[in-house]
Amino acid sequence: MNTISGAIAGYRDVNNFYTYDSLRVDTLERVPYNNRTGTDTEDISTDDIAAYASISPEAIALYQSEQGSNSESNQKSNTGSGNDELTQQEQREVSELKMTDSQVKAHEHAHKAAAAGLSTSGPNYEYETGPDGKKYAVAGDVNVSYKHSDDPEVNLRNAQQLRASALAPADPSSQDRKVAMQAEREIAQARQEIMEEQRQTEEQTNSSDSTTSNVSTENNASAFIQNQPEL
Repeated sequence: MNTISGAIAGYRDVNNFYTYDSLRVDTLERVPYNNRTGTDTEDISTDDIAAYASISPEAIALYQSEQGSNSESNQKSNTGSGNDELTQQEQREVSELKMTDSQVKAHEHAHKAAAAGLSTSGPNYEYETGPDGKKYAVAGDVNVSYKHSDDPEVNLRNAQQLRASALAPADPSSQDRKVAMQAEREIAQARQEIMEEQRQTEEQTNSSDSTTSNVSTENNASAFIQNQPEL
């Protein structure tokens, strides 16, 4: 049985495993400090995330959970390093990194939330250390996969969900669009297989009806001959 794997950029067939590359956002251009609303350097909220991605409640919950788990480790690793010790330029860089971190995580969580029901792994992130000593996500990916079924109806539903996952963020990357295009091809193939199955079923039904009709006609003819009076 084949496996359709989502990891975006290209497509290859290796030992009956179909592999895309991964739902990914490459390093984002940092948001200029002056374009932010407000000048505080507090943690980015889910409202900030919503401004950059169409994200479901499930994705927001994932983001909040991750932020909570990372908060304690960040505090321990950066004890004594506060924004008061940074120059104005360094504070701006930290603000831009925070915004980038929020955008990347919102993007990947949108992928994962939309892929619910398919096999997923991640999000996986690439980090950059800011002037404050903290690590900020600047790129990430989510892997999505499903097993290729003998039932084209199942393949159709899975491919449609893979496409939805690839295009879930408000700003799909070029990698995301490649996965969506591959999913479109899988959708077209599944629909073709469904139509072929329907055609074969109709032919079998028509053939069966024709055979039944012929047998009935032969029986009627035989009965007519047998019932003829002798001359």
